[in-house]
Amino acid sequence: MTLRDQLGAWQAAGIVDAETAARIEAFEASRPPAESSRGGISAGETIAYIGSVVLLVGVAFLYGTQYKALGSAGRLIILALVVGAGLVMGELVRRAGASWAARRARAAGWAVAAIAAAAWLIQAFVDGHVLTRPPEHPYAGAPDDSSGAIMLGAAIGFGVAAGLLWRAGAGLLAFAAAVLAYSTSSALDVYLRSALSAWVGQATWLVPAAVLALMAETIVSMPDRRWAREILRFMAVLPPAITALVFSTQSDGGGLEYFAGALALGAFGLAYLRRSGGYAIGAGVALFAVVNEVGIRHFAQSVGYPIVLIVSGITLLGVAAGLFRLLPRLRRSPSEPAAQAPASN
Repeated sequence: MTLRDQLGAWQAAGIVDAETAARIEAFEASRPPAESSRGGISAGETIAYIGSVVLLVGVAFLYGTQYKALGSAGRLIILALVVGAGLVMGELVRRAGASWAARRARAAGWAVAAIAAAAWLIQAFVDGHVLTRPPEHPYAGAPDDSSGAIMLGAAIGFGVAAGLLWRAGAGLLAFAAAVLAYSTSSALDVYLRSALSAWVGQATWLVPAAVLALMAETIVSMPDRRWAREILRFMAVLPPAITALVFSTQSDGGGLEYFAGALALGAFGLAYLRRSGGYAIGAGVALFAVVNEVGIRHFAQSVGYPIVLIVSGITLLGVAAGLFRLLPRLRRSPSEPAAQAPASN
């Protein structure tokens, strides 16, 4: 519905008079596009996204195929150039146009910079033998265990991504921060290989999940950062639920599959309390995975499995019904003038 249609409806309902409606329409028409429009993906924004992907693929290809030929200095120089390019190009895109699309395009450059910064740190720590150790299974030419270096570099890279997310509040940066947070957890699992039990391993994934959920309620809690907020909420639910199912296959992982189900149900409760589509989608996918995993594990050769599938279908239909109420909140912001009826003068 256009602004003119909304004003007509408000006028017909007696909310505003003709003079007020005319002034609102004139005011909205006089605002520059950068101020009045937050939605819509522009051609420049699309090109920025494509450029970011092409840049990452090109660097990854060069890095992977010429790893030894580049040497330590060459690898670090290339990654440093990517960090600088992501930061500079992101800021240039934003300065070239002050629209919301330009700000989202800046986030694409900054997301590349955050990931490249983590990669630079990991490479520097590996080359400097920081937190590296002899391989678990030594053989001729076996590389050192670099999980500690990866863990430290990813953790610092997460801090960089979180700082950029605090400044920009964009969904791409939220996703990059979540990936780096869980990369830290994955490397920590490998680093703790000898002392790692199933429940300790699960705890290493619950900590970053709690951090992401906290970030969703703090640094991206503003109305115009709703996509970043919902991405963080989604990522706070699904990965730890999946890892709980993975760790439940270990000999000391008893009860973790039920913990995964409880985590999904708890996320449904948060979705209701916070009116969050991110929690709801993450909980729905997690519960679907839990129901099917339990069905395959315990009822694969019996009539119970098709019953499990039926329950899964009912679960997904219930999630869909809830999303019909939650997702409209993601398509509008309380701060947008067109979403609220102004008081009559």
